Amino acid sequence: MDITGVTLPVLSVITLVLMGGALLLILIPAVPVAALEWALAMILGALTGFTRLTPIGAIVITALMVLGSTSQFWMPLLGLRGDGLSCMGLIAFFVGMAIGTAVIPIPFIGTLLGGLIAVIIVEYSRIGEMREALRSGGKALKQVIYGMILEFVFAVAIFLTTLASVLSTWNG
Repeated sequence: MDITGVTLPVLSVITLVLMGGALLLILIPAVPVAALEWALAMILGALTGFTRLTPIGAIVITALMVLGSTSQFWMPLLGLRGDGLSCMGLIAFFVGMAIGTAVIPIPFIGTLLGGLIAVIIVEYSRIGEMREALRSGGKALKQVIYGMILEFVFAVAIFLTTLASVLSTWNG
């Protein structure tokens, strides 16, 4: 079967290569890697009539994407939360991440450094004690890194599920 002149095996390999490359985007905290992996796999599924990404594979990767994309909501249920971190501090972290990315364009470093500095500034202005502000910054950083790790795990699971689906339907 041909889709716009590209054979199914070639389309599958292109998609898997793009998905493998997209995993590297985990170094940019603002990129929803699990959702990106899901979108690439679903495009493959749609273009191949769900012959390469099977319907069961599509259901599994959708569940993985939902879990990976909502980890900030269920992480506290597992004890992974920023105890003692104010809501304003967490908002400052994400605003600082955006500013840090723009000011220091080194993907992981600028983003996290900007977020950390923003939390420390906001928390210091809120409570007036540097030790607590630094502690809050550490908690925010820890929470974001845990979230990134979990999202990476789910993104890898989406990639591996897609790979397994493609390999199980491979006929040349």
